[in-house]
Amino acid sequence: MRAHLLIFLLVAPLLATVATAQTDPPSDPFGWDLTIIEPNDGPDYDFSTDGEVTVEFFIENTGLTDIQISIEYDVPFNASSDGPTEESIGAGENETFTVKLTGVNVITNTAGLAASLKIEATLETRAGTPIGSGDSRSDEVDIRIPRIYQLMIGDPTVALDFNSGTMMDFQLEVTNHGNSEDRIGDVELEDDCPLLSVSVDEASDLEKVLKPQMDQNPGVANLKIILDISAAHPPRACDIDIRVSSHGSKAEGTMVWVETTVRIEVIGGESEEDTEDNTPNDPTIVTKTTVPAPSIFYLLISTLVASGVASKRK
Repeated sequence: MRAHLLIFLLVAPLLATVATAQTDPPSDPFGWDLTIIEPNDGPDYDFSTDGEVTVEFFIENTGLTDIQISIEYDVPFNASSDGPTEESIGAGENETFTVKLTGVNVITNTAGLAASLKIEATLETRAGTPIGSGDSRSDEVDIRIPRIYQLMIGDPTVALDFNSGTMMDFQLEVTNHGNSEDRIGDVELEDDCPLLSVSVDEASDLEKVLKPQMDQNPGVANLKIILDISAAHPPRACDIDIRVSSHGSKAEGTMVWVETTVRIEVIGGESEEDTEDNTPNDPTIVTKTTVPAPSIFYLLISTLVASGVASKRK
C-alpha cells in the first residue's frame, strides 16, 4: 500500500504538468501584432503647448519567419506626422517605433478636446515572399488638447499725467488669450517713486470670468489702479510694474504670470532744487538822493542881507 502511495505522489505532478501543457494554445507560426504604448501619466497622450506630441508603438513578430510591413497614420487636428512607413521585423522579435505629430495650433482648440490617432500596419512580405492577402493590424489612442493659461494686459487708453498732492486712478484692460475660461488671480504692484503709493481698486473686475478669444463674446476685465501722490512729490516720471496671474493656473498650482510696466508723469509741486534753496535770486536795490553843497557867491549874499537887517533894527 505504501508503495502505491509513493508511486502516486511521484507521478501526480507529472500528470498535472502534461494537462497544463495541453491547455496552452500553440504559438502562431505566422502571428504578428501592433500595439500603441500608453504614456506614463494616463491612457491618453497630450499635445504640448507648442502643438507637438510623440507617440510610441511596437510591432511584435511571433512567427517563424521575418516579415516586412508598411505603416500608415490617420492623425487628428490636421497634424503633420513624422514616423516610419516601412519596417522589417525578425522572427520572434519585436521592435519599438515613434511617430511625432506637429503643427497643431492648440490655442484655437478648446482645452481637453480629444481626437483619435490611428496607426495601421499591413503585412507586405514574409520571408521575402510577397503577401497579397492584405493582412493588417491597427491600434488607436486619443490625443488631447492641453489647457493653456494666457492673460494679457492692455495699454492705458488715457494720458497718465497727474498733479502732486492728489489721489487719482487709471484703468487697464485684461483679456484671456488662452483656450479655456479664466479670470484675474493675484495682482502685484511695484513702483520706483518713494512718495507715490499704488494699490488695486476693489471695484476692479477681479471676479469676472473671461472666455477665450475664440469665443464670440470673450469679454474684458477692467483693472483699476489707484495712485496716492504726495504733495511733496517732485515733478518726474514714475514706472509702475504690474503683474497679474491666471486664476486657473493658480488653482492647478502652476501660477502663470503676465506683466507690464506703465509710466506716469507727476507734474506740479516743487522741484528738488527749489526745495533745497529757497533764497531769492533778485538783488536788493538801494536808491540814494545827493544834495549839492552851496557856492561862495550864495554865502556872501546871505551875509550882506543879514548885516542890513541888523543895522535897521539899531
